[in-house]
Amino acid sequence: MLRVAIVYHMWPHYRRAVMEALDRSQKVEYLFVGSGEPFEGILHVDPEAVSRFRRAPFIVRNRFLWQPQAVELAARGQLDAIIFLGNPNFISTWVAAWIARRRSIPVLFWEHGWRRREGRIKSKLRLLFFALADRVLVYAPRAKHLGVAAGYPEDRIDVVYNSLDYAASDRLYSLISSGELSDVDPDSFFDEPGRPIIICTARLTSACRFDLLLEAVDILRAQGTRCNVLLVGDGPMALALRELAAARSLPVHFLGACYDERILSQLLYRSTVTVSPGKVGLTAMHSLMYGTPVITHDNDDEQMPEVEAIREGVTGARFKQNDPQSLANVICSWIRPDVDRKSVRSHCREEIAARWCPEVQAKLIESAILKVLSHGQA
Repeated sequence: MLRVAIVYHMWPHYRRAVMEALDRSQKVEYLFVGSGEPFEGILHVDPEAVSRFRRAPFIVRNRFLWQPQAVELAARGQLDAIIFLGNPNFISTWVAAWIARRRSIPVLFWEHGWRRREGRIKSKLRLLFFALADRVLVYAPRAKHLGVAAGYPEDRIDVVYNSLDYAASDRLYSLISSGELSDVDPDSFFDEPGRPIIICTARLTSACRFDLLLEAVDILRAQGTRCNVLLVGDGPMALALRELAAARSLPVHFLGACYDERILSQLLYRSTVTVSPGKVGLTAMHSLMYGTPVITHDNDDEQMPEVEAIREGVTGARFKQNDPQSLANVICSWIRPDVDRKSVRSHCREEIAARWCPEVQAKLIESAILKVLSHGQA
């Protein structure tokens, strides 16, 4: 068995499924390295979820992170390859990657990758950092395209996508679609049930632009198209959004924060469309897993990689950024009664199963490791 360490500062709880998928490998014995502690409000995955986990605390000063054990592992670990979270603000990664390369241990960086064209200085710094890696694992094809345009070798960039717990969602989906799980109905939150439901599961922040969604719903109402809005989450914009909804007498239900997948699965399944007016990331994955299409804005430079799961007219749609009328028009096209909801649901789930699930992601990561080792790039 090959021995490969994957070094994160902390492993977010939503990484558990891909960790478990990697842990099941018949070719690679993975060592997962992380703090084991929550960070910035994000829960750490249970270290017991995988066979081999090493705790590695870190410190942060002025946005820069130092993780001593990452350096120690690179210097002394008996490894066939090592994967680092590709964040250039992690000073320990610069040092550890350099040491690993000196020891002829192949280095891979796992990162969002390039999200937009960057200025000359920032682009050169990123290229300098990524030059420490034999391969860079990015979340989506656009990141690879931008990386090549920036001057990074195309044959050293692998697209590995992103994922949530697809197997768990599949089990819940089966229970909901068969009628065995039916104790949560979003229609019950509204005075006038039966209307199309627009949902979003996200923190209520200014970046999410839910004010734009409420303005679009107001436009639709003026045009004679009525729908209900369900916002699942809390955040600094909660009060302002409540006041805006009340001032315009809009049918918006604020559920607050919810982390119970049994509840979330039913809310998403039974809603008509997810609308994330600001950038969309894992929210898109979450919605598509339950067969609900996603609408978000069209400016890729201000989006997350997961936006590429939205195929126009198939798994969702894009509207002109910051344009409430454009958003209203796109919403209207997806909540019409003649939309084939069964077909849409099938397309959404097919997109996740084909590219954005843990088993696919784990296979692509392992493939990148084997490429490095077979080519002797270190």
